Amino acid sequence: MSVERPSLLKKLPFPSFPFKKKADKGTTKASSKKTKQKKMLIYGIIALLILSAVVVSRLKPLEGAVMTLQPQEFIKGFTEEGQVLAAKEWPLYNAVNAKVALISVQNGDQVRKGQVLLELNTQDIRYQLDALKAQRKSVEGQRLQAHSNPYPALIQQQNLLITQAEKDHLAQQENLTRSKSLYEAGALSLVQYEDAQRQAERAQNFLTQQKTALELIYEQHQPQQGTEQFYGGQIEALDAQIAQIENQIVLAQVTAPADGLIKDLNLKQGEWVTSGQLLLNLFQNSSYKVESYVLASEASAIKPGDTVETIQDSSLEDLILTGQIESIEPSAVERISPLGLKENRVKASILLHSDTPLIIGSTLDVNFTTHQESAQIVVPKTVLFPYGEEEAVWVVRAGVAHIQPVVKGMENNREVIILEGLIAGDQLLLENDLPGLKEGKKIKSL
Repeated sequence: MSVERPSLLKKLPFPSFPFKKKADKGTTKASSKKTKQKKMLIYGIIALLILSAVVVSRLKPLEGAVMTLQPQEFIKGFTEEGQVLAAKEWPLYNAVNAKVALISVQNGDQVRKGQVLLELNTQDIRYQLDALKAQRKSVEGQRLQAHSNPYPALIQQQNLLITQAEKDHLAQQENLTRSKSLYEAGALSLVQYEDAQRQAERAQNFLTQQKTALELIYEQHQPQQGTEQFYGGQIEALDAQIAQIENQIVLAQVTAPADGLIKDLNLKQGEWVTSGQLLLNLFQNSSYKVESYVLASEASAIKPGDTVETIQDSSLEDLILTGQIESIEPSAVERISPLGLKENRVKASILLHSDTPLIIGSTLDVNFTTHQESAQIVVPKTVLFPYGEEEAVWVVRAGVAHIQPVVKGMENNREVIILEGLIAGDQLLLENDLPGLKEGKKIKSL
């Protein structure tokens, strides 16, 4: 029977620790080899995936917007702001100092030609009219007094004296004839013949005196020289004043000169208005014009009759209209730009073609055309990029991107004419900043 010997460790006052058995050297080497093989396999798979991704990436075409070039119209010009106005507008001004008696319309009302719009109080000028008419009657009376005829009894008396003088003159002439015959026959003395002559001469003189007296009676009742012009001038002046006031009374009833809409009516009933004051404006909303101020340096490039395009912003969509330049002012005026700079500008008036109602006083952009060419190869300026000492674009041929040097022509704010390097039918890549874009890269058109 064996007896178990007590272990030395159990006798020590320290806790006991487990001890591993020492591994075999052959087993350790095998395990390390397997670990390395696994790592190599993983690295290989990763490298293969990366290589596959690169290959796929290089083989996958880029997606971009492509435009097929066709000959088109090229337009060069400039844009200015314009204000919408009524093409036909009638400002109505006051013709008399008076109070507003009646207002029959308001802003925005549609009125007909001849319709009464407002009336002015004409009581004061009617008093003036009555006074002028009374003054005219007074002047006419003074004129009649200056042209009064002589008394009929005085004229009759003088005519009787002339009749008697004619009879006496006739008797003395007959007596002179008889005396001459007797004197020539020797039956009458020379003294008696001469006495008969003197009697005939006195009768002639007396008749002449009586006729002259009648003329003097008429002359005494004739007006002095210039009297007719004096009174005639006063009457003409009064007639002109009367006609003027009568015309003011007619104009005090303001009527519409044409069919249209009312605007700028800011009067109140009872308000005092002066002669020459603007009462209101009447305009037709069937036609419009635009006033735009262009730089003096650009005004020489446009002319009346040129076609323009206008664009007005809207909450729904921009309103695009066409128009025609009606007139260009011959001189420039100084205006302040939005930046506060002084500029010399020329006013251009444009007749607008619009079936759409517009707001009078609203603004819009006016595109003026200074140069126009047809059948041109035109590209956006954004597709150009520097290429050595030239400029170039990206084109797509057989689905592959190529750099194409070009020669530019005239350009505007957005487009440029290509004189050399592109032809109709070429496919132009519109995006030259695509990631990975290079010569020979496949392109898929969007």
